[in-house]
Amino acid sequence: MDDRSLAGRVALVTGASRGLGRATAVELAAAGAYVVCTARSTRGHATQTAVDDLTLEGTLDAVRRAGGDGEWHRCDHTEPAQVEALLRDVLDRHGRVDVLVNNAWGGHDHHEDVPGGEVWDESLEQFRAMLLGGAYSDYVTTLLTLRLAMGPARSGIVLTTTWHTPEPPAWLPYESSKAAKNRLVYALGHHLQDKGIPVIAVAPGWMRTELMLTHHTADELAGQTETPHYAARVMAALAADPEAMSLTGQVVDVGELAERYGIDDLDGTRPHVNAGRYRPSPVPPPLPAADR
Repeated sequence: MDDRSLAGRVALVTGASRGLGRATAVELAAAGAYVVCTARSTRGHATQTAVDDLTLEGTLDAVRRAGGDGEWHRCDHTEPAQVEALLRDVLDRHGRVDVLVNNAWGGHDHHEDVPGGEVWDESLEQFRAMLLGGAYSDYVTTLLTLRLAMGPARSGIVLTTTWHTPEPPAWLPYESSKAAKNRLVYALGHHLQDKGIPVIAVAPGWMRTELMLTHHTADELAGQTETPHYAARVMAALAADPEAMSLTGQVVDVGELAERYGIDDLDGTRPHVNAGRYRPSPVPPPLPAADR
């Protein structure tokens, strides 16, 4: 990929204070995009304190160290008024939003373990929290971005980070909430196919995020994980791809996209997502060619 393939474009990355969101902000900026970073965590008000500086300010520092530029805004993407105010401000000052990356995830904010319990012992609030922090957040942000920016311009690309869950299905609320995210991408892809705005879900493997590294040993992570920059580099290439519409409405593994674009992880390897440990859950078929 051309190192400045996104020059002149404005990208909005939600959930950008840590993990894949932070890596995506860095890689989009390195490719030339001006990156608007959003999340709820700011210095002194972080939602996670297990690792130092998992905040928006920390992300913008990383963006600038990578030679890019951008800005940050605290925003709860489950609150439509906050999202609309954010978008109107960005449009007033920059005039456009070319790339939206839906990465915000508050689904574990109210996580309750059910040790040894039956499936019917799951918390009744867990699924609601995951829907709000995942699919609903994506829904609000995507529709408002389309309404205020991409729709009138008839241009842009919407990327959503998701997960191919293990087979057989594991954690009930998590699996169901991710299925909602994936179906949202499928439905949006159908409704936007004549507008030239691709909507694509990108599924990484097990990533060595900052929090993952605090909760797992090196032996547990060795040989079956990738850095968040692997998926982030793939999304930067996807955002710059003039043929991205061919993938609209689909959930695509990072490993498949890495092969398509010739992308390597930070260590020069090219991990194959879901190889051995995970197998993709069934996803909707691509839209028929006649309906694209």
